[in-house]
Amino acid sequence: MKQSEKVIFKPYDPNQATFLPPSLDELIPEDHQVRFINAIIDRINIDEILGSYKGGGTSSYHPRLMLKILIYGYVQRIYSCRELAKASREHIHFMWLSGGQAPDFRTINLFRKSRLRTTLKDLFTQVMQILIDKQLVDLKHYFVDGTIVEANARKHSAVWAKNVGRYEASLREQIKELFEQIQAAGDAEDQDYGDRDFLETGEDSPWSSDDLKEAVDRINDNMERQPSKKAGAKATIKKAVGKLSRDKLPRLRRYEQQKKVLAGRNSFSKTDPDATFMKGKDQPIFSKQLIAAYNIQLGTQNQFIVGYSLHQKPSDKTNLCEHLNQLINLPSTIIGDAGYGTADNYQWLKAHEIEAYLKYPGYDRKPDAYSPRQMPYDPSEDSYECPQGRKLRYQGEIRRNYGQPIALKAYECESCHGCPVREQCHKSVGNRRIHINPSLMAWKDWVDHRLSKPLGQWLKRRRSPEVESVFGQLKCNDGLRRFAMRGKSMVELEMGLKALAHNLRRLYAVKAGESQATWEMETG
Repeated sequence: MKQSEKVIFKPYDPNQATFLPPSLDELIPEDHQVRFINAIIDRINIDEILGSYKGGGTSSYHPRLMLKILIYGYVQRIYSCRELAKASREHIHFMWLSGGQAPDFRTINLFRKSRLRTTLKDLFTQVMQILIDKQLVDLKHYFVDGTIVEANARKHSAVWAKNVGRYEASLREQIKELFEQIQAAGDAEDQDYGDRDFLETGEDSPWSSDDLKEAVDRINDNMERQPSKKAGAKATIKKAVGKLSRDKLPRLRRYEQQKKVLAGRNSFSKTDPDATFMKGKDQPIFSKQLIAAYNIQLGTQNQFIVGYSLHQKPSDKTNLCEHLNQLINLPSTIIGDAGYGTADNYQWLKAHEIEAYLKYPGYDRKPDAYSPRQMPYDPSEDSYECPQGRKLRYQGEIRRNYGQPIALKAYECESCHGCPVREQCHKSVGNRRIHINPSLMAWKDWVDHRLSKPLGQWLKRRRSPEVESVFGQLKCNDGLRRFAMRGKSMVELEMGLKALAHNLRRLYAVKAGESQATWEMETG
C-alpha cells in the first residue's frame, strides 16, 4: 500500500448545501474588534450629523451605518471609498456592520465629504470623553510635536511670493508706460484720453485691477464722445488700450488673486492652493528641495491623540499658540522639544496659566565658554566680560526679523587685539560682537531651572516615546506619508479620521488586556 493511500482528508465540497444558512453574527467572535467599534459608535451621539439632512426625496442610508463603515475601514487601514464599498459587499465584518446593505463608493465619499467635514471634531471629542471616563487620559500632561506631511500636489507647481511681487511691480511699470503713451497722444490734440489721477495714487494706496478697468472704460467712453482728428493718435490710443484690456488687466487680476491665496505665506501650490512649500523632515539636512506640504501638530497622552491641528507654516514655534487655541480645554502642563522654545510662546503659556516644559534651541548642546550665557554680566555698566577678562560694552539696539520683528541689544568687545584665543572665540575681522535678547535670556534661565528638577527630567524622558511613537504609527503603519485629499478642510478631515482610528485601535488594545466586564458598552 502506498503511503499516500493512508492519508485521511477532511470532507471538502464547496457546493455542499446547509439546512439553514449561517448567520453572520455566528461567524464573528465575541471579542472581535468589529464588535468593539460597533459598540463605540452606537454609544456616540450623532444628532449633529442627523441635523445636516434636509429630508424629503428618496430614502438615505442611516448615518450610523455610514459612520461604522468609514471608521471601521480607517481602523483596518482601508481609506479608499471604492475599497470600502467593495468590502461592504464581500467582507463579512463590513456586511455585519451594515446589516447587509451595500452603499456604493459615491455615497460613501459624499457622506465623508459633506457630513463629516464639520462634525468630525465633535465625534473625536466624544471618543476623548470615553478615554477620560476610563481614566486613560486626563489632559494633565500634554506632549506636543509637529511633523511635515506631503500634500497631494505636483512637485513643480509652486507659486512664490517673491516672484509674484516682482512680476506685479514690473507689470505696473508697463501699465504706467502705456498710460503715458495714451496721455501723450491725447495731449497732442488737446484731448484728455488718459487719467492723470489714476497714476498718482502712490505706493501707499496702489491701484487695483478694478481701478484699471474703470480707467480703461473712461478712455473708451472719451474716444466715442470725442472722435480723434488725427489717425496716428487714434491708432496709438487704441493699441495701448487693447494691450491694457487684453493682456495687462488679466495679468494684474491674476497676481492679485495669487497674493490673496498666499495670505502672508511664502508660497502655495497650483494643484492644492492651501498647501505651502516646505522642507520635509525626512529629507537630507542639506537638501534644498521643498515639497508642497502641511504642518501637522499633535498632542498626545498615554500614546492617545488628544489634540490635532493642520497648519500652513513650516515652523513649529509659530503654530503652537494656534494649535492650543483649537483645543476645547487647555491642558495644565505642556511638554515639547526645542522647536517651540521662543519668548513669545513662554509668555503666552504663562498668561494662560499653563505649566511649560519646553526646551529652547541649543538646550542639549555642550555649553560654549565664549557664548553670551557663559559670560558674567555687570548690570551697573551694562556690559559682559569674556573669559579673557575683556569687556563687551553696550553699543545700542538693533532689530531683526525672525518671523516677527525682535529688538536685540548689541555689545562689542573693547579690543580683541592680541587675544590668544581669538580664533576659538570668533572669526570676524573686527572685535567680537554679541546680540542679546534680554527677554529670551531670562526665559532660558527659567527653563534650565524647571527642567533640572525631577519632574522636569521625567517629562523630558517621556516626551519622545509619547509623541514620536504616535507619529511612527501614523507614518509607517497608517501610511501617512502623503495626503490623499486636497484643500485644507479635506486634509484636516483625513487627518481627523486617522487620529480617531488610531485612538480606537489603541483603546481596543487596552481593552483586550482587561476583563470584558469592565468594558460593556451602553448601546441604547
